[in-house]
Amino acid sequence: MIGRFLRFLAVFVGCALLAGAGVAIWLHHHDSQGEIALYLTTAVPFAVIAGALAVVIFAATRRWILLALSVVVTLGVVYTQIPLWRAQAAPAGQPITIVSANILFGGADIDALARQVADADADLLSVQEVTPEALARLRAGSIARQLPYEYAVPGPVSAGTALFSRTPLRGQTQVDGTVLRNLEAQTDLAGAAGTRVLALHPGAPLRGRSQVWKDDIDSIRDHLSGLPPGPAIAAGDFNATWDQARYRALLQNGFADATDQAGAGFVATWPTDRPGGAPVIAIDHVITRGFVATSIRTFDLPGSDHRGVVVSLVAS
Repeated sequence: MIGRFLRFLAVFVGCALLAGAGVAIWLHHHDSQGEIALYLTTAVPFAVIAGALAVVIFAATRRWILLALSVVVTLGVVYTQIPLWRAQAAPAGQPITIVSANILFGGADIDALARQVADADADLLSVQEVTPEALARLRAGSIARQLPYEYAVPGPVSAGTALFSRTPLRGQTQVDGTVLRNLEAQTDLAGAAGTRVLALHPGAPLRGRSQVWKDDIDSIRDHLSGLPPGPAIAAGDFNATWDQARYRALLQNGFADATDQAGAGFVATWPTDRPGGAPVIAIDHVITRGFVATSIRTFDLPGSDHRGVVVSLVAS
């Protein structure tokens, strides 16, 4: 009797895991409208584990039809993640390094960020949640000496954004229709003269305010789609994951995700202010046009709830 109950329980758990993996596929391919679906979509990468466990359970309990179905569904989840693990061949050329960091209401350790910028020998730095006080600290340290050209629009709490560059900036403008500051300028990079560089930070999909996030992502999508031909780099806290269809809609008009190009896999960056400190959601990105990303890594930033991102690019 106990053995039959345990088998029933195992099959029940396997069916629940299988259903979860199936829902993950649907969430990946469909634009999330409700808040619950929007939040659940961030967990899609972990559905690979759920599907694999279902396969093991059904194999152990000899439920052959369910086993076959779980194999198909698990492969379906894997298929949604394959682009992030398959690297693109990069041309020869001088590397260009981008650093992006969310400094959490301006309170992160600017000296620690400066060390990361120096260690990476960064050419561009995108900083989000820049308050006037934080901007003063950014200007006072080594970041401003390494990257002397800036376009910054500070603001209260999370509103401000800044872009620092090794090479002169021109054509500064803001993205219309967003609640936070989203910035654009042009600069000349190695092998890519006239590159448009953007520091992006759409509003977060907070409970009861997910429409703000949708509207901001759509405004950024329209802005990127309207850019004239030529190289471009956009870096920041997108408050969105690869699995959200609205984020992938940004990857048109020649734009590509650096994680995808580098084959870096699942690069989680948030939240780091939880017990254990290990992030579980990948919402900080660099997307490019006219470049190929060769590597991507993250770094701890004391005082922030995000890990920073360092991306190496080569003009293509």
